[in-house]
Amino acid sequence: MRVKRTSSDSVSELHSSTKRVVAHVKDCIPQCLNLTNGYTLVDVVSAIEFYFDLLVEKINSFIREMRAAFGVEAGSQSMFQEDHWVGFQSCFKLFQILGECYTDIKSLESECIETVKQHVTKGPGLVTKIYTWLEADPLRYGANKALLDSLIDGSKITLFDKTMELFKKPINNCNKLCVDFVLFHVKSNLNGVHLSEEWVVDEGAVFSPSPLTYITSLGDYLLLLPQQLEPFFAEENIPLDTALILVDFTQFPGMAQDVEGDAFAWLTCVCQSTLFTIVEMILKIHRLSGAGCKQLTADVAYISNVMGALEVPLSRDIVDISRLLSLPIDQIDSAETQNIPKYLRGKISTMRRPAY
Repeated sequence: MRVKRTSSDSVSELHSSTKRVVAHVKDCIPQCLNLTNGYTLVDVVSAIEFYFDLLVEKINSFIREMRAAFGVEAGSQSMFQEDHWVGFQSCFKLFQILGECYTDIKSLESECIETVKQHVTKGPGLVTKIYTWLEADPLRYGANKALLDSLIDGSKITLFDKTMELFKKPINNCNKLCVDFVLFHVKSNLNGVHLSEEWVVDEGAVFSPSPLTYITSLGDYLLLLPQQLEPFFAEENIPLDTALILVDFTQFPGMAQDVEGDAFAWLTCVCQSTLFTIVEMILKIHRLSGAGCKQLTADVAYISNVMGALEVPLSRDIVDISRLLSLPIDQIDSAETQNIPKYLRGKISTMRRPAY
């Protein structure tokens, strides 16, 4: 698994690699049953999981390389000379492939368990004779028999528990790559905006209520996201649905503990992270003149309307900032605003304080 000249070629290479790995272990358990009646099953399962552990390590390494190749890591520059949305599609395709790999391993697990259930004990050859295993190593015999019995009677319904748990990490890492790919564009768009002269224009300046270019460009970009996601969700997509279910969205700003992993949750996650980034930019503004305050109010209202069009709820910070910008300065720290965090009240108050 190596990064290629284009993002799509790189993702295709990973897809082929994961398919080969799953195929390599497909016959291990049937052979174990045929040769030893399953009395080496514990060791075989451990070996398979070790093999999958190596796969997970390689996938995580590949994702790190892709982050650098896309330029989303600090200090890195994109090595892919391609359209921005082509890169986005490749990120999401990679996410889908990892969901497919997870479902492939899960299907392999089910096939192996069904094979165990249907296996008929063979004998009386030396290799397959049960008592040979009992006499040679009673503890190992007991562990294997317990595993076989539990699979046969249905009290155990999984085999690759460690692998399935470990696989959540590359899926979450890849989801973060997808989100960071979008946020890299968002942050580039907001870079230096807090230093704009628009925030400190003269009080007597003629004010236009139109939002500034930086925020309209950002809004247009976010409104294109559903269109870019549509190819992945136009039809039933079990691998991608599986990957989304395994994502821990609570690691991102503004995402609830009980969020259901689906396409809307992903879009909400990106939008909430974007709002968080906008709030960070706003709090870097040193001073707001009266006209600058009106301008920022218009910009916040615009991005709020964009979120409404996407049916994404506004973050509390954006709602609170909008409210603080609309109040007279002497009411920012009034009894009516005590439900707004103190740091926000203090920051907006300092920003709007007249310069002497």
